[in-house]
Amino acid sequence: MNLFGDMSVVIPVFFTLGLLPFILRRKWPMALPVAFILSIATIAPIAWALYVSFTEYGVFQTAPVFAGLKNYEVVIRDSGFKLSLRLTALWSTLKSTLEIAISFFIALRLRKATRRSKAALLLLGVGWFIPSFITVSGWRAFVQGYGGYSLLNTLLGTSIDVTLNPLHAFSSSLLVSVWLSIPLSTMVILGMLGKVSKELDDVLKIDGAGDLTTSSILFGQIRYLLIPYFLFQLARSMKEFTSVFLMTGNGPLLPEGFTPHTLTGSTTFLGIVLFRKFSTAKDYGLLSAYAVFVGIFALIWILGALFSRGEVPRRHRQVLYLSSAAHVVLGLFVGWNWLILPVVVGYSLLPLIIPRFRKLFRRLVGVLLIYEAVVFVLSIAQKGISGVIPATLLSVPIILLSIRYRLPHFDFTVPGWLKRALLIICLVPTVVIMLYICYLSFASDSDILPFQSELTLANYGRVISDGLLGNIFNTLKIAFWAFVVVLLAGIPFSYLFSLKKNLFVKAIASLILFGSLYTGMHTLLPMYFVFDKLGLVNNLFGVGMVVCIQAMPLTILLLGGFFSTVSRELREVSMLEGLSETGYLLRVLIPLSLPIIGGLLTYILVSSFNSFSMPLILLNSQELMPFSLKIYSYVGEVRSFYTSWNLFGAASIIGIIPLLLFFRSSLKLIYSSNLRDQGIEYD
Repeated sequence: MNLFGDMSVVIPVFFTLGLLPFILRRKWPMALPVAFILSIATIAPIAWALYVSFTEYGVFQTAPVFAGLKNYEVVIRDSGFKLSLRLTALWSTLKSTLEIAISFFIALRLRKATRRSKAALLLLGVGWFIPSFITVSGWRAFVQGYGGYSLLNTLLGTSIDVTLNPLHAFSSSLLVSVWLSIPLSTMVILGMLGKVSKELDDVLKIDGAGDLTTSSILFGQIRYLLIPYFLFQLARSMKEFTSVFLMTGNGPLLPEGFTPHTLTGSTTFLGIVLFRKFSTAKDYGLLSAYAVFVGIFALIWILGALFSRGEVPRRHRQVLYLSSAAHVVLGLFVGWNWLILPVVVGYSLLPLIIPRFRKLFRRLVGVLLIYEAVVFVLSIAQKGISGVIPATLLSVPIILLSIRYRLPHFDFTVPGWLKRALLIICLVPTVVIMLYICYLSFASDSDILPFQSELTLANYGRVISDGLLGNIFNTLKIAFWAFVVVLLAGIPFSYLFSLKKNLFVKAIASLILFGSLYTGMHTLLPMYFVFDKLGLVNNLFGVGMVVCIQAMPLTILLLGGFFSTVSRELREVSMLEGLSETGYLLRVLIPLSLPIIGGLLTYILVSSFNSFSMPLILLNSQELMPFSLKIYSYVGEVRSFYTSWNLFGAASIIGIIPLLLFFRSSLKLIYSSNLRDQGIEYD
């Protein structure tokens, strides 16, 4: 097998740019490789989608033909797409709220270094390390099985069926996504709590503070970090795809979801809508118009997260103006509710009275928040899902967390046995699902209850003979390419970023951050067409490049932070010895940063194994199929008649082995305070 895959013109261009700073031995070329990657993987797809959205561009057309606003008119008339926006906003708000609340509780329990807390942290690390497409598929086998015949229903005597009951599908996808997010969020919050003075714990203990008082005080200590992190997670949840797609797919069709343009089920969120339309697209212009709309929705939520980091009173003004604008934009799209008009007017005018009437401002905003929440509840009570007001699910959280009202003080302490029980409930599912997947690997004839039938090792031989090792090798090649791009582009730019930052460096760093926040199915689909023109579709280098883009913020954060801590005197001595900037980077900084680079290699490897949506879109060759798509071929979509749970289990166990070999060496990265602290910006 060719290690490099299909060569294209992009690869030699990238390597030329990557080697340019080492050849010229100057600082300024260090930004060129990153700029080149951003131009083709972030800027070009967005520009392409905007351009093509104003054209007719069918499957059999050689060039797009200008069509004006025709495609946008179709999207605006698509009631199923509007229903999907309502569902996505509701689901993402519930998911982010549950995720942060549970993670905060676990972090409070594990912040003291004991044997139990270390064991729990190790379990969380394992949960983060195992690819999500394996654990989600394991959950689907556990909950759904074959048409509702599952281990969960057998044990509890229930009749959960995510293919028939809309509420079951919505709830299942919600809980599984929350469970997947808990490990990383707990690590991040633990890093935040690590900044709290240890003396505060002694003071709280002496004063006899209860659990509620302790939690509220600790929350107050880290809220300047935790609140932006919550809102960033809310923005990320708006783009969720993999966990929902694998767990429930579209979900059962809703009565109001049977529309001419888009069939909407209870879990047909925006990313899934775009993927379905991409799979059947005959007009790329119309598909691009849908992608542009989803990009606008994502941008609104991202702006809310970014504004939450500002200082008072600028932060208050920004979130109020954004909330008012969101109500207007989203209201005009999904349907205007006239009861919201006082809210829009109030949010637009109240920032004007902040300088002189701060107390009155806070009270009036509180009244508007209560009014908006009441209107939201009444709208849902009258219309069901069709009554969800998407802008309310953005405005209420960001305004409430921006104003940061103080709640009435009362205290209580949860019994110790109950806290231990809740912690076990949060952590045990990781063990249960992994044991169940292991059991499935020994099942004969894909039995969903393997311990009731004859067990066999034959499944392992079957998946190996089916080419599984080649699929794992393809994933390793993706990791190889991603790491090469990081070495040639990320490390030089991290050094440049650690020095005095000019406007050009700041602009590139902002684009990297924006790309990591903004990317989703709405950018992957335009990226497919851009990569197709460049010869990067059906190419492992192209997938590796996208993996690198996602890892680039962490690369710059860790390496740039480390480079900036190295003594300036060392750099001056190196220059006096005749080293150039490039020589100083190669001979001094890189050897000193090898432990961090090793940690990044592990992170990239895990990201490559976790990548599912990227290869799903960019690869269509059996020879290039990575491990994630091989697993998907065994489980298929929900309602698939060819699911082989036994082969899925065996392939999953074999695929996890390479990751476990790296797990021990990666513990320092997983529990790194830098990763936990700064994950609030990039994860």
